[in-house]
Amino acid sequence: MGAGIGRQHLRGYLGVKNAVVTAICDLSAARAQALAEEFALENVRIFTDIEAFFAAQCADAVSLCLPNSLHAPVALRCFEAGLDVLCEKPLARTAAEGEQIVRAAQNSGRICMVGQVLRFRDDVLALRERAALIEPYYCRVMARRVNGIPKWGGWFTQKQSAGGGPLIDTGVHILDLAWWLAGKPAPVAAFATNYAAFGPQKQHLGAGGAADENGVFDVEDLAAGVVRFEGGFSIHFEASWAISAERDARFCHLHGKNGAVLWEDETKIIAPDGTVAPFSQAVGEPFQRECAHFIECVQTRQTPDPDAQQGLVMMKILDALYESAERKREVSLV
Repeated sequence: MGAGIGRQHLRGYLGVKNAVVTAICDLSAARAQALAEEFALENVRIFTDIEAFFAAQCADAVSLCLPNSLHAPVALRCFEAGLDVLCEKPLARTAAEGEQIVRAAQNSGRICMVGQVLRFRDDVLALRERAALIEPYYCRVMARRVNGIPKWGGWFTQKQSAGGGPLIDTGVHILDLAWWLAGKPAPVAAFATNYAAFGPQKQHLGAGGAADENGVFDVEDLAAGVVRFEGGFSIHFEASWAISAERDARFCHLHGKNGAVLWEDETKIIAPDGTVAPFSQAVGEPFQRECAHFIECVQTRQTPDPDAQQGLVMMKILDALYESAERKREVSLV
């Protein structure tokens, strides 16, 4: 459902032995048809009406790749129809909507997985065991775009449809990665400062330009702050779509008592004696691995990783960060 990021999910499923793509659902029939033709899917069904898709009963599971405001209502409708769901991140627009998804999945006995694709990269999977060995206590992460405001005036830049800006868009990826590598400790408090220095002026737009010149931009274009966890672990983060900086950057630097794990373009391992060693590992096909894990869970009825409950923890963190930025003080999560 959704032919935007859904394209990556489609590519992923086509590499999974036990998966058959039966339908593409999108408001634009032309866009859905173009996607089917791009991947030579001759027998796939095209839907522009979601209820028509449900009535057709042509699937066992769906990838939900719609605007954030639609995640909760469409996920709940999928569960009612007996479908398992792989929900692209974030789980929802708010923690309250995330809780609805968690309860509905539990009550219906359906699988609900959250699409946190960074967890499924080859290099990240190889780092996870090493991350535990360093006994991490501090992490610095960044998801920075210099000129990366996506489709100005469209749903990405409207709080009502997206829930926020880069924090809930790209920031949730890097926050989840750090939290997961650190062993998923319980969050206790969050503090953030948000800015909108360029978005309202239509500056620093991404490659797609403006989706609607008369649209709305009422979200942040940069968020920064810290999340504290049980045991003293903390994540210091920056997530931006627009900033005056030299270049884009994305990294997760995990520091521990027994060394450090520095995930970035050139990932490195720092040993306890200070020796720095490059860590060479391919990215692999993370969407294919993600989709394969989802299909395995659908077939075996095992709990996916990440499941909706983990997605809800992220939503509570995001809610606290947005509240903190608005109230200009730290917000408790306990």
